[in-house]
Amino acid sequence: MRIRYYSRREARTIAESASKDVGYIYDRPIEPVVEVDVDGKQFLVLCKGGIVLVGTRDGRHVPAITDSDAVARMRHFILVDRGAVRHVVNGAHVMRPGIREYSEFGSGDILVVRELDYKRPIALGVAVVESSELPTMEKGLVVKNLHHLRDKAWELLNSGDLKNIIEKLR
Repeated sequence: MRIRYYSRREARTIAESASKDVGYIYDRPIEPVVEVDVDGKQFLVLCKGGIVLVGTRDGRHVPAITDSDAVARMRHFILVDRGAVRHVVNGAHVMRPGIREYSEFGSGDILVVRELDYKRPIALGVAVVESSELPTMEKGLVVKNLHHLRDKAWELLNSGDLKNIIEKLR
């Protein structure tokens, strides 16, 4: 495990770029960020306020799905039916047939994938197509899965080790 502290300027830059990605502005104070690297998986923690961002392969940061405040404030969403939930939670991308409702979004926007019945978040992903194309689509890829329930990042965030580290950093 590796821990790296960022300066205030670096912290502000990271928080601003993440805010642009997910479509909301952090209303908590931006303090120096700590990067925790566990087995090649990157987590960014804002010490005061406990915001945790998960690093993705393409260099973007998305809020951890366990941060219910951040996920609840995301503008863009897709609701998937029961048949798609199991596949999305296992890491599959979201395909058009499983989508039942959605907000307006553009290609490249980060959005939250929720299950239809209880509206609980099950994944965060990046849109591959615009929402205006969905009514005419019958099949095809709509959202690339970046972070989902039961992935490696979720397991690490729910493990006692990382929780203890985050608590000590606050």
